Amino acid sequence: MRQLLLPLADAVDEGRSFANFVVGGNGELMDRLRRAEGPPVLWLWGGSAVGKTHLAHACCHWHLGRGAKAAYVPLASAPRDPEVLDGLSHCDLVVLDDVQRWLDHFGLERALMGLYEGLLADGCRLVTTANRPPAQCRFSLQDLGSRLKAALIYEVRQLDDYGKGLVVRNRAKQRGLLIADRVLDFWLAHSERNLSRLLEDLERLDRAALTNQRRLTVPLVKQVLDL
Repeated sequence: MRQLLLPLADAVDEGRSFANFVVGGNGELMDRLRRAEGPPVLWLWGGSAVGKTHLAHACCHWHLGRGAKAAYVPLASAPRDPEVLDGLSHCDLVVLDDVQRWLDHFGLERALMGLYEGLLADGCRLVTTANRPPAQCRFSLQDLGSRLKAALIYEVRQLDDYGKGLVVRNRAKQRGLLIADRVLDFWLAHSERNLSRLLEDLERLDRAALTNQRRLTVPLVKQVLDL
């Protein structure tokens, strides 16, 4: 049998937890994900870099820490093969990240439907993330569409500038890079405030600071980011 799925615990990034998630306007969603019981199916959606994948890992990490069996499946990078989902219906929680990648394909949706029915039959939970709500998705299998449209749906809300600053500062701290307030204020005031872009720029700044053995300063930010 082909080995298509990572071991359940190994697929979960322990660095992405509820403890280091910048909540912003997602407090109700955080509370819901941390409940041991609740609606059997949740659908989380939002644009890029709003924290969907972080929450997906954090949800699994939280349940694993309490002795539950949890699996994180990144459908954007997993093989588009129904066997990827084999054996997951015995888990207490399954999180499917980027589920829209498997929609509008009958064979893949049939596998999703089988997992859905298996989990709910055993009283287990399914959490999915996507880039849009289910009402805006195309389904080949209408039974699956109707069931997922009936899930508890949350939009993962984008952070404001203060929240983005916290994410950048926390990510930098993990790398051993400290950012002074005035440096971060300058950076945010003069750059594109898209979180994905900010984190990409942080990679560049980290490399430059390491190469030049310099701390992060306004002149270095200006030089590296061409501000």
